[in-house]
Amino acid sequence: MASKGFFSHGLPPMSWELGACSGSGLTLSQLRFTIAFVASVAVGAILRHVPTVKGRHIFSLVAGFLLIYYPFGNGTFHALIPSLAAYVCMRRFRRSCGLLAWLVAFPYLILAHVMQASGAAWKEGQFDFTGAQMVLTLRLIAVAVSYQDGACPPGQLREYAARKRLLQLPSPLEFFSYLFAAGNLLAGPFFEAHDYKDYIERKGEWDESDPAKRIPNPLLPGLARFVKGCICAVLWMKLSQPYGADLLESKYFQQEVGLPHRLFLLWIVGLAARCKYYFAWAVAESSLIFSGLCYNGRNADGRPLWNRYINSRIRRVEFNASLPNLAANWNVCTGLWLRHYVYERLTPVDKRPTFATLAITQLISGIWHGLFPGYWLFFATSAIMFEAGKAIYRYEQGWPPRVRRFAPYVVLKVAFNALILNYAASSFIVLWLSDCLAIWRSVYYCGHLAILTIIAVGMVLPPRKPKRDVKPEKAAAAAAAGKVDGVEAAPAVPAVPVGMPVAPVLATAVEKKEL
Repeated sequence: MASKGFFSHGLPPMSWELGACSGSGLTLSQLRFTIAFVASVAVGAILRHVPTVKGRHIFSLVAGFLLIYYPFGNGTFHALIPSLAAYVCMRRFRRSCGLLAWLVAFPYLILAHVMQASGAAWKEGQFDFTGAQMVLTLRLIAVAVSYQDGACPPGQLREYAARKRLLQLPSPLEFFSYLFAAGNLLAGPFFEAHDYKDYIERKGEWDESDPAKRIPNPLLPGLARFVKGCICAVLWMKLSQPYGADLLESKYFQQEVGLPHRLFLLWIVGLAARCKYYFAWAVAESSLIFSGLCYNGRNADGRPLWNRYINSRIRRVEFNASLPNLAANWNVCTGLWLRHYVYERLTPVDKRPTFATLAITQLISGIWHGLFPGYWLFFATSAIMFEAGKAIYRYEQGWPPRVRRFAPYVVLKVAFNALILNYAASSFIVLWLSDCLAIWRSVYYCGHLAILTIIAVGMVLPPRKPKRDVKPEKAAAAAAAGKVDGVEAAPAVPAVPVGMPVAPVLATAVEKKEL
């Protein structure tokens, strides 16, 4: 249960709220969060029609703060402490403000996790500001690092960092408007300060003087995404009671049913947990679509694209035939943050990433989620899981295409990947070390044995590299693009559900036109 200090005091409960809680089975914090979350869609729609740049900044900041304050109360003011500290660092110490923002924002988030025991509180349905603080931490680090990058020549930066760097210090209004952004702290997704500024000012890819960049009517795609979120919410409410974390911790699961039944229950419990995040992200995406921030230009046929900040693709997660590609489809935007602000920053420009780079990124992702063993067990397991996926991929490159695409083999891979994902994700759901180990022990550690066996076979019997007739100029172009044999060198780093509606993954090769 969340503590009852300054973090949790806010608006006293009203009679209609208590009645709604008793009728719906939701806790007060869940009810308020849901109301604020749905209201953020309307706020996004209004933001698109505010006529002036300053007006859009003010509306976004004020509405965003109120939407956060309603469910989280005085805990919202904790956003001001690391935010003000980061802004002072940006004003006074430009060439090191990115590092200083890390040293301010990340420890403050860890303190919030410790004070609230956030993971355990979220399992009980008690939401606090810590979830929003997680999103805020991503933004504080990103905006400070981007401003620090603005003092560097573009040639010293990776292509993405050169595009997203900030040449000028944001004003206090611009800075806090970006941080609160019309209630987007409720569930994300993460987006860059550079993009947000261009959107508010209708510049760059939102330049209203260019008909191709003018924001079209978002009504139908916004409603479609909102309905998608509502369907996921209904599934979550129907499945979470009979198939929640308590089931995995029960004697029934661990002792009274056979192995095939346990594996099935692992899958359906994982699906129920993921529906919560599908709901949260779909509604958040709906808000961004209605605001126009999610507008991503037009395709070759002239059809508007609304996929700039798509955070998950349900079919590609649930029916995934490649473990590494899972990362490109689950919490994509936070994954991009991990990629560009952790993974690539740990890798020298002229070097290839190593497993140590992957492990450190996973560790940071785990700490970002909270200080529970289940988080860390998942991220440690997922690092091995994706190494196994890469080993399978290397073997497949030596097979004829008709074998790789053979329908029964593809179905087998989808089933295997679902088994491994839900096996690993069970630790993220139950959190406590003893419960995690008891669940894995009840299925004989089959997930770990499977992925470790694949890696061991790949080391003992490495696959032969396929022979390819690659022209020198094409090989040089691939090397310059950071690819090996046509495949991007950087491995994927996923992360599964968080106690609040946000969780990170490190997406593979996801640029805006691929989202």
